Amino acid sequence: MVVGVVILIVLLGIAFAAGYFLRDLKSRKRRADARRWSDYAQPDWLNANAPANTNEVTAANQMGHAATGELGQLGLMLDRWETRARARRVG
Repeated sequence: MVVGVVILIVLLGIAFAAGYFLRDLKSRKRRADARRWSDYAQPDWLNANAPANTNEVTAANQMGHAATGELGQLGLMLDRWETRARARRVG
C-alpha cells in the first residue's frame, strides 16, 4: 500500500517535470519564431488600410441628424459620445 502511494507520487512528479519541460520547449520555440520575424517588412502590395470595424464615419455611411423628440436627442448624445471617444483614441 505504502509502496503504491510512493510510486504514484514519483509518477506525479515525473509528469509535472515533463509538463514544465514541454512548456519551456514551446516557449523557446515561440520566442525563436518571434525573433526570426522581428525584422519582417510588410510588402508594398499589402495595403495597410484602417480595419473595417472602426466607428469612423465615412461618406458612404453619413448619419443624418433628425433631432426630433426624445429619440433624436438620444442620437445626438450618442454621437457626441462617439466623437469624444474618437478624439481620445486619436490622442
